[in-house]
Amino acid sequence: MQVKYQRVALLQSTKDIEQIIAIFVIMRSEILKHGVHALVGGEGIPIILLPGWPQTAAAFSDVFESLCKNHQVWALDPPGTGDSSPSLDGYSTKSISRLLYESVGHVTASPYHLVGHDIGAWIAYTWAAQFPSSMISLTVLDSAIPGYFPSLSFPLPGPINLKLWQFSFNSLPDLPEILTQGREREFLNWIFNQKAGSPEKISQAKRELYISYYSKPGGMHNGFEFYRAQETSAAENVQLAEKKLKMPVLALGGQSGVGNGLMNSMKALAENVTGGTIEDCGHYVMEEQPEAVARWILDFFKTVE
Repeated sequence: MQVKYQRVALLQSTKDIEQIIAIFVIMRSEILKHGVHALVGGEGIPIILLPGWPQTAAAFSDVFESLCKNHQVWALDPPGTGDSSPSLDGYSTKSISRLLYESVGHVTASPYHLVGHDIGAWIAYTWAAQFPSSMISLTVLDSAIPGYFPSLSFPLPGPINLKLWQFSFNSLPDLPEILTQGREREFLNWIFNQKAGSPEKISQAKRELYISYYSKPGGMHNGFEFYRAQETSAAENVQLAEKKLKMPVLALGGQSGVGNGLMNSMKALAENVTGGTIEDCGHYVMEEQPEAVARWILDFFKTVE
């Protein structure tokens, strides 16, 4: 908790501070095996939440209260992001998912629901493919799984390039760090404003929290490493996909994000896929439409528990 309140002190206003502290009224902070940071709350069947880039476990804060009513929730910072230690074994999703599987295995022996957004969905798919007996269900939110991206031809149309440019930029060696050092605030705010359907839904308090984490030494570098490992992750996933997932899968995309594309692509990877599109929503589904996301997830859980 001490680290979190030090971060809160960076914020600008009382309202900002109250919004962030509200997260920790519901959730407590823990450090798991391998230095993985978790926000933990509630009781019942476990749910593991994995946020995307450039965010932290706090990205799920608007759905914590709903999910914690009947479940124990573990929201994890992926290695190298938030308050989690960097990975010592690289950033391919196979390495990262194994590390997180081991971390969670030390605190719960119960099967769990696994939910991932953005790169959290990359990790979640590979986790489910490697350790299917550990989970009840898989939920993936507004993402594209490495190895199963849609085919593209260049030059990309403007709207498509706006959605996908970061896959190429973030993968470059050194240049992203050179261009973003000292400009993390401008860079991250531009991303949130462009990729959200309703940028105002990502509050100033949340933006300041993310900026504080990604501005610390190694913050941006570690996030870029997930993208630099995309080729390895894709090859691993193609091999893992030789055996389709059997657990129930929920796949949701924002209306101006991936839409139904994620659900359609997951059908190549899993036998039992449901899902659809979250209306009036861009990429940041948990923050733009938290009530709809919580409703989709909890209704899905009821059908599989």
